[in-house]
Amino acid sequence: MAYILAIEAASDSCSVALLDTSKQKIHQRLEAAPRMHSRLLYPMLNDLLNEAALTPNQLDAVAFVKGPGSFTGLRIAAASAQGIGFANDIPLIGISTLQAMAQQAFIQHQSHHVLSIMDARMGELYLGQYSLDQAGELMQPLINDQICAIEADTGTLALKPSNDIYAVGHGLKLKDKMHQSLKSLCEKSDQDQVLEAQYLLPLAQHLFEKGDTLTPDEVELVYLREQSHWKTIKEQKALREANLKNK
Repeated sequence: MAYILAIEAASDSCSVALLDTSKQKIHQRLEAAPRMHSRLLYPMLNDLLNEAALTPNQLDAVAFVKGPGSFTGLRIAAASAQGIGFANDIPLIGISTLQAMAQQAFIQHQSHHVLSIMDARMGELYLGQYSLDQAGELMQPLINDQICAIEADTGTLALKPSNDIYAVGHGLKLKDKMHQSLKSLCEKSDQDQVLEAQYLLPLAQHLFEKGDTLTPDEVELVYLREQSHWKTIKEQKALREANLKNK
């Protein structure tokens, strides 16, 4: 038996979910609240744990979206996960935002081949391609998550040929600006998908059972555009020590 908490704050919505693996029962809280994540997250967490009659030290792992996505939202989710992890000596699990979107598409629409597309602003898209694993449970990457120009030709994107592709994500609202080769892959789509924390949990449970977890000071976010925005706590410590040594 294990209790796994999931935190999602990379999109305009904010959600938290809790999985009891013994019963495969999920509790969730979801709020559509742009720019209010920091205000809503902790009350939602407290409410969720109270509903499940748990305290934070009874959790076995905390999953969070590691990116790509909103810089502020990613930091809020990661910092919240780190706070719980440090305070209670709990391992963490980072999940790709694009992979979680694909997992949600599989569960909601039974889609086995998914393009996850997010608006990265500045005339760019975050793009990931996923397909269902042989066990028929988890969406796995066919390419590395990437950032590209909205008008990029698929020939430059290393996408894998696949039949019956389903596209999801708010990046599809820019479909009219896309190159025809990418647009043609998005005929079946859901541009209004709202990523929910509960869809991190199948991936998180799989990684937890494999022992593929992080300590709180190993957390690293994936921005794709500029990795220099975030350093792990270990990297921050090494940088401080180097600066002191050079004074």
